[in-house]
Amino acid sequence: MIANRTWRVVGLVVIAMVATSVQSAPAAAGPLSVRQAAFDTPVPSLSDPPIVSDAPIPAADLTKPPHPTKPGDAPTQDPTASPTIPTDPPTIPTDPPTIPTDPPTIPTDPPTIPTDPPTFPTDPPTFPGEEPTPTPGQSDGEIPRGGALGPTRRAPQSRPGARTTPRVQPRTTLRPRMSASQAAGKAHPRRKPWPITLTLKTVPALPGVRFTFDGQSLVTGANGTTSYTGQHDFAGHRLSIVSDSVITADKRHQFYRWAGQRDPNQAFSRTVSGLPLRSNYVVTAAFTVQKPVLPRVVRQDGTALDPTEVQSITARSDTGAMVDLPLSQPTWLDEVRPTFHHSVLAAQPVSYSLQSVMVRGTNVVDAGRQRFQPAATSSPTFTTQFHDLVITGHDAIFKTKLGTSATVTFPDGGKQTVPLNAEHTAKLTNLPRGKYKVTIEAGRGIVGAQQFSLSKDKTADLIVITALDMAILLGLLLSIAVGLLVIGRQHWRRLATRPRREHNLVLPREKILT
Repeated sequence: MIANRTWRVVGLVVIAMVATSVQSAPAAAGPLSVRQAAFDTPVPSLSDPPIVSDAPIPAADLTKPPHPTKPGDAPTQDPTASPTIPTDPPTIPTDPPTIPTDPPTIPTDPPTIPTDPPTFPTDPPTFPGEEPTPTPGQSDGEIPRGGALGPTRRAPQSRPGARTTPRVQPRTTLRPRMSASQAAGKAHPRRKPWPITLTLKTVPALPGVRFTFDGQSLVTGANGTTSYTGQHDFAGHRLSIVSDSVITADKRHQFYRWAGQRDPNQAFSRTVSGLPLRSNYVVTAAFTVQKPVLPRVVRQDGTALDPTEVQSITARSDTGAMVDLPLSQPTWLDEVRPTFHHSVLAAQPVSYSLQSVMVRGTNVVDAGRQRFQPAATSSPTFTTQFHDLVITGHDAIFKTKLGTSATVTFPDGGKQTVPLNAEHTAKLTNLPRGKYKVTIEAGRGIVGAQQFSLSKDKTADLIVITALDMAILLGLLLSIAVGLLVIGRQHWRRLATRPRREHNLVLPREKILT
């Protein structure tokens, strides 16, 4: 590879020397003489300096066109001269090229890193049709120095007769941010303002419901709808409901939630903000329908319970809310509640479960077993649990009926004393279920109290220990003690009169032998 490059260099040197010889040859020499001289000239070495001819150019040659000065151009020849073909072969150098053996020098100094911070252009922008203003120290036609353009350079000079129209430089225009008030009053830059309609609807359809939209009052018609029309803008608007409670002849409607208000966090608030006016849309105000409910309480046999005996009635809705139902006046309960599921607004009936009916401090119903819906009835009937109690007493030994009166302690701590009839019994009817305590009076007899839970009809039979029972009991104990004493005395007497037995003594063997 190195040898090929060396021979190419040698060939170029030979061609350059031939061209120099042709230029320095006299004009009398023809083409053959020039070429012969080129072949006869010895080939210089790479280390010899170039040969420059000092021979003057003949006057006859001044009229001819000059020879080419670029390497590779052929010399100009006379068209009338006949071509001459050289016969001698060119001389080819036979010395081998000299190959440098010194290793290349590698710089060891580290590269210099510029530490100056980049310079950013501070000149004002140039608009089309304006000449750039030169800064101090800047000459005309010089482009301002900038961190991104590098060193200062001269601007291209226009040629005579060329067009001098300035080139339009591309630039980006940043639009300033507008406030909400400016956006509300600013029209579309390429369109004319067009009207936008906001429709307000109530569910269920209620006439006379009042709203305010940006301070403007709106009232629903007979179909429960109203609307607001304004110009298209990009501002946020404010909607409020004024009539959050509407009462009709037999029902009451209470505001519950919005639908279509854009912001889900404002679904249950009375005021909604940030409503747009960019396209027509509908906002729905959903109301809960309430109905007056007055319950009726009966016993198991269907007889009505005196309202004065009922202390309180409590029910739980399907949402977990606890409500009280007094018997003295109707109570407004939710009949239908709006639900919003999968972007669909629907009306769902509300159901309630009876939790307690308190009578004399005890609950006479099972919690959650009786349910009702105000949409189905406005006077639900609740069945309570009342039972009968029969009180009597008898002698502990002879089982005879005893007792003159009985005292009953109710679950709320109240006490009631009832007399016993000729059969020594007393019957209490329609007692609320619960825990009771009963005692009776039977003269000087001893009577124990009885406690029980009344969940069905029950007979409380108490045991009375009379004085006769006490005497019989004591006599029995005394006879038992005397019997034990007699039996024990006879046993000890038999032991004392029994003869003693003599026991034969066994002497040791050693004493017998002696």
